[in-house]
Amino acid sequence: MPLLPISTTRTSTPLTTQRLLFQLNNDQLAIQRQYDQLSTGQRVLRLGDDPAAANRAITLHRGIDQDNQLVRNANSTASFYSAADDALARIDDALIQARGVAVQGAQNVISDDERAALAATLDQSISAVFAAGNSMFRDHELLGGFLNPGNSFNFDGNDIVFSGKTAVGRTEIGAGRPVDINVNAADSLGANSIIVEGKSLNASLDRETRLVDLRKGLGVTPGQIRLSGGGNFVDLDMRSASTIGDVADLISDVKLEGRPIVATITDDGIRIEYLDGLAGNLAIDDGIGSTMAEELSILNPGGIIAPPVIGDRLSPRVTHATKLEDLAAGAGVNLTGGIRIEQGDQVYDITFDGAEDLSDVVIAINRSDADVKAELDESGGRIVLRSLRSGVDYSIGENGGNAAAALGIRSADADTNLSTLGRNRGLTTNTGGTDLTITRPDGRDIAIDVDGAETINDIIDLIRNHPQNQDTRRVLVSLNDVGNGLQLKAPPGAGTLTVTQSGVSNVGNRLGLIPDGQHTNSGGVVGSVDTIIGTDYATRDAGGTLDTLLRMRDAVASGDGEEIERLQAKLDVDLDRASRTRGKVGVWTQNLDSLKAASEQRVIQLKSQLSDEVDADLTTVISDLSQRQIALEASMRVIGQASQMTVLNYL
Repeated sequence: MPLLPISTTRTSTPLTTQRLLFQLNNDQLAIQRQYDQLSTGQRVLRLGDDPAAANRAITLHRGIDQDNQLVRNANSTASFYSAADDALARIDDALIQARGVAVQGAQNVISDDERAALAATLDQSISAVFAAGNSMFRDHELLGGFLNPGNSFNFDGNDIVFSGKTAVGRTEIGAGRPVDINVNAADSLGANSIIVEGKSLNASLDRETRLVDLRKGLGVTPGQIRLSGGGNFVDLDMRSASTIGDVADLISDVKLEGRPIVATITDDGIRIEYLDGLAGNLAIDDGIGSTMAEELSILNPGGIIAPPVIGDRLSPRVTHATKLEDLAAGAGVNLTGGIRIEQGDQVYDITFDGAEDLSDVVIAINRSDADVKAELDESGGRIVLRSLRSGVDYSIGENGGNAAAALGIRSADADTNLSTLGRNRGLTTNTGGTDLTITRPDGRDIAIDVDGAETINDIIDLIRNHPQNQDTRRVLVSLNDVGNGLQLKAPPGAGTLTVTQSGVSNVGNRLGLIPDGQHTNSGGVVGSVDTIIGTDYATRDAGGTLDTLLRMRDAVASGDGEEIERLQAKLDVDLDRASRTRGKVGVWTQNLDSLKAASEQRVIQLKSQLSDEVDADLTTVISDLSQRQIALEASMRVIGQASQMTVLNYL
């Protein structure tokens, strides 16, 4: 290494000493850097050593840390997948065992003791599925909801109540988007099943309807529109509009050729015309880059359509903020009386006093004591009801008014298809003969042949329009005012109002007019009217694996072969669901292993690049160290020689 030049001209002793010490200090620092590189194995120890390499190293460190975290996430997720697979395997085994028991229980030649033993075996299957549904791993529910603090399933007498969540944990493992850590009970066990998927509520527009909610949620993008009355176009900036009311107000502020424009909101659109109501040219076009007029269905660029220009079919999305008065195409709904929810032997009457929008309705249902969860399906514009209690029948009906039908959630209405009666078994009819006979109190028979009927409404029409039922003493038929089912009413007479089914027909049983196991049913006088009040003809299963097993246990114990056969098909669906969920976890595991391997490989590559940037070449370091030591020794000799000089050396 070159020494610091020492001037050959005369210099002062302090300056010479300073320059020599500076050289010595530099040599010592350089040697220390070489020793640091030897001890650490790194060439770049601080930003000043090599700013460019240090900057690249920081980026590489960040990438390594990220991939290492992805590997840790993958390892943790793999543990969850393994635990979930174990739980699902136990469910599969329990359902396979239950399927075998169901086959044995369907036989008619087994004794009561054998049936009791089979029912006990099903109890074991129920316990196994129950335990698997409550499986925990690292203080998280595997199936009952990632954030659920306690057991998701709990016994309440002979029923099982689901109190879990559908929350799914997610983590990043390098897939480009978060992946699920767990499955929920809805996917694996069919818990929280839909019992009623309501009808469309058909909301109408009002001034506060947001533009983003129009066109069934597709929305309308605010922009610029142009209007003309035959002359030059007037540009109207609507980018600040957020509701359909804002749009109407902005348009109503425009004058074309001195004539004011007025925009009014209809149930399903917007109407634009001249305030004076007279004819004329009214051209409406989109501004450059705007599609607002087209999306509002008011595009009329050439003024071909004479005013009024009507933009319809804007179909606002139903949201929690949708007002009850805007439902039913703007006619509103009357929720007086509320609804009645029956689950097993329990009855819950829910009122909606003070409700203004759909959020009030959903909250009222969810805050009731009924084991039902209400949700709003905004995409379909309907209310959805889910079951929380397994092992019971559900029925959602009226409570003296029309609230359930108005909300589209009456579980048994006039549109119910006859093929769904008897839990989707349909009707058994007498071929070419009378299926149901209604005997009026005055003794007149009304013979009903249901061939060709498809819905409950068709049955009602057959009774109302029957030739023997057109006088003043006719039998009136309608849906029950409270709960569900059909009711028959007739003026009292010498006899009683009676319903009879004959032959192989089970129409009376299926319609709920005749109790199961019987062939006839007589009414009683209610007030001044002879009345038969039927039961719900379309009760709903709670749904899900545990509900199927609970029903199967009862059916096997009682020897109900028809019910066992029905439940076998449901058990196959439950087993298929659990198996598919387990298969999904297996696919997730394979994908996880692949992504984990990719992350580990990236870590190796990044560390190699980092080594190239910051690691020291020991051969070069040792060589540089030797040269620095030689330079240091030379500097020390010069200092020694300079320190010995006196004025005598220059004489």
